[in-house]
Amino acid sequence: MKKQTFFKSIIVIISISFAASIASCKKEQSAEEIQNKRISDIIPQKYLDSLIRLGVTIHEGTTPPIVNGIYIANPTVLLASNVIGDVIGNTFADVKVKLTDQNNTDFGIKLFGKKLLGENDTSITTAISGSGNNFTVYGKVKANANATNFAIFAIIISGTISADGIVNYQDALINIDNSNGATFFIPEGNGRLIKDGNNLASTTTFFKISNSSNVKYNSGGQLP
Repeated sequence: MKKQTFFKSIIVIISISFAASIASCKKEQSAEEIQNKRISDIIPQKYLDSLIRLGVTIHEGTTPPIVNGIYIANPTVLLASNVIGDVIGNTFADVKVKLTDQNNTDFGIKLFGKKLLGENDTSITTAISGSGNNFTVYGKVKANANATNFAIFAIIISGTISADGIVNYQDALINIDNSNGATFFIPEGNGRLIKDGNNLASTTTFFKISNSSNVKYNSGGQLP
């Protein structure tokens, strides 16, 4: 009877150790899994592939640098596009980006923009990847044309963080849902890749949200 109890105890210990080992393996993989899930919820792979074909830089990795801050890209220059009528080298309105509340455990971050798509842009959901000083932020943003017409865009912001701002700043956008956009926006599946003409989006301290959220100016999500 004692032998049976002893062997049962051994089996229980082995089972617990095995379960702990599996849990440990899953934990080691969880960072990448959490990050991939978050990114795929923002931008479907086919649209990410479209932006990669345009030449957007994607900095992968689960140890992104802390990028909280406010940055201004000026001038913003069209680097690549699959929008009919676009002219490479054209400029768009100056862009301001505010990144806050970065969390390198669940890879969440908040993205606010001015003239990425409209006068005010706020991400619905956002993620970050990268390593060293290189990072990429992925955001899903609703762009409003008026009270009834809007589109859903995915935005990617990439660069290298420095004391002066974001070196080699890029922002890429693609229309991922134009079911309510009518003809106000670039067509669904179309995207643009924009860079800072000086290759540096400088740090700034001023970021004011205006009362309007409609698409105005020569912002990246509009038709030519």
